[in-house]
Amino acid sequence: MNLSGLFYLFFTSFFSFSLIFLPGCTNQEEKKMTQPAAPESISISGGIYRTPLRSSPATLDPAYVQDNYGEAIIHQLFDGLVRFDPYLSILPALAETWQVRENGKEYRFTLKENARFHNLDTVTSEDVVFSIKRLLRADPAPAVLPHLLKIVGAKEYREKLLENVPGLEIENNKIFMVRLHESHVPFLTALGMYQAAIVPKKEVIRLGNSFGKHPVGSGPFKFVSWDGEKLIRLKRFTDYYAGPAFLDEIHYKIYPGGQDPVVLADFQNNHLEEMAVYGDVKEKLRGTKGLQWFHRPSLSLFFYGMNLKHPNLVNPDLRKALSIAIDRIKFVNQVYKGQFEIAKTILPPGMPGYNPLNRMEDNNPDLAQQHLRQAFAKKVEDLPELEIVSAFKTPRVEQEMAMINEFWSGIGIKVRVRYITDWDRFEAYLRSDDVQIYRYAWSADMPDADSFLHSLFASESPTNFMKFKDEGVDRMLLAARGIVDPVERAKMYQKIEADIMASAPLIPLFYMSVNRVYQSYVKSVNVSALGAHTMPLNRIWLDKP
Repeated sequence: MNLSGLFYLFFTSFFSFSLIFLPGCTNQEEKKMTQPAAPESISISGGIYRTPLRSSPATLDPAYVQDNYGEAIIHQLFDGLVRFDPYLSILPALAETWQVRENGKEYRFTLKENARFHNLDTVTSEDVVFSIKRLLRADPAPAVLPHLLKIVGAKEYREKLLENVPGLEIENNKIFMVRLHESHVPFLTALGMYQAAIVPKKEVIRLGNSFGKHPVGSGPFKFVSWDGEKLIRLKRFTDYYAGPAFLDEIHYKIYPGGQDPVVLADFQNNHLEEMAVYGDVKEKLRGTKGLQWFHRPSLSLFFYGMNLKHPNLVNPDLRKALSIAIDRIKFVNQVYKGQFEIAKTILPPGMPGYNPLNRMEDNNPDLAQQHLRQAFAKKVEDLPELEIVSAFKTPRVEQEMAMINEFWSGIGIKVRVRYITDWDRFEAYLRSDDVQIYRYAWSADMPDADSFLHSLFASESPTNFMKFKDEGVDRMLLAARGIVDPVERAKMYQKIEADIMASAPLIPLFYMSVNRVYQSYVKSVNVSALGAHTMPLNRIWLDKP
């Protein structure tokens, strides 16, 4: 294997881990939940695990999933060639082994002999090549695409100039080669992204457009049914190559638009095994004995994105004024009960490239007014009303909107709120020219700054809803992917972030963390810093009759 590339991958994982999992941040209520192995007298197999989804996924086809709700299910249904463990190290999944040759330009993968899809067909090299080629022509483009375009012939294949990809070579049923144009440091890491999951060629061709509603994967659970915006059922796949899951089934109960009070009531009445902890949930559950509380910082950001092409928001001084006027400490303490760390940068702590010196100033109404005067010759009261769109309408979100209105009205900015609680319609609106400001959360798909900066700000990225475009940033994003030295690569990402922040296309508000509560009988929870939605549930077991 290429030692310099391998060093970078392990350095990245260790660097993230050493900064994220800080000692001394737990107490009796908030503890890392790692339970010892069950005594032989206790059965750890069986039971139904019920978990909430705050919105219905648009699809369960990994190539087209672009929300955390679908991603949570993808991690149960599908496997990729590699995976991340809870500490963000890269481990084998469908790939038994791989060799890196030609200074990182050639990869030779060997698949596991016993890996099968849910239809019991063997996972083959042909399925892998089909899956990669399918991603190369996916529309909208998946976040993993820029990494796959490093494969020889991939760009020409996407543009339909070639009918095959010369950089993908099948040696036999279980061995295949991937050749890149040039060394690309994040390539192997990118293969752990959920979109790079391997799909069965036969089933995708047979099902066509309905594959996303009737998915067939090779993961520890297989698809059973999808009842609209009510329930998605999965069942244990007994032929899973890593051994059968302990749980009989997983039921994803869907709560469109959030419905936090309903989720809480269902958890209190033992109709759910887990739930996210937001706002005053902890207070309301404080008297319940035996609950297991879980807190861990994650590589994620909650922010307000702004459409730089909208006439109301083209001026960067206005965008800076909106960000500077917000008192983030008050915002997090009052709306979110102080459970998150305030954010003034794009990259979260623990991510290589994080630089607190890139921070945006906040809670300075006088400075905000200065920016407004620079932005407009006319009076502030004559400025157009700004719209914020939210995918959720809950008491907490309404409180949040009231506080933002308070901050912005203090500098003379009028605000209206629009709620679009259907996720498909919400994302369609984000892609439209009409969107102005939108509430959004972004979680890293992999432990690499590229997962934030390229996905949110590259000109061609399908999740660049801010319509940010900067040729210099695009060039640096491409250059950063070829830098092997981790220190130099981190410096490049710091420069990229600083250039983006100068334009103020978004308002960072807080770095999200994994805050969840589990029933007393749920065992073997181990959540990744990439978020609870990325955690496979095959090792979870229920200690109850």
